[in-house]
Amino acid sequence: MTPSTNSRKQRLSLSMPGARPAYTKVPVSKGKPQLNSDDLFSGTREINILHNDDTYRLTITKQGKLILTK
Repeated sequence: MTPSTNSRKQRLSLSMPGARPAYTKVPVSKGKPQLNSDDLFSGTREINILHNDDTYRLTITKQGKLILTK
């Protein structure tokens, strides 16, 4: 997929040297950002998301589905 002119700019992660960016250049449809799960998970099957002072866990199941738990 080729990025369009109104793609999101790439944002670098400062947490680890050589870490993959949290956002990659992807076309934006109807003003909604789009993240690639491969970039988001960076080879792991689980990530933590901090939202309004609460931590949520986003997990990839064996079937390849996503589960969000608080």
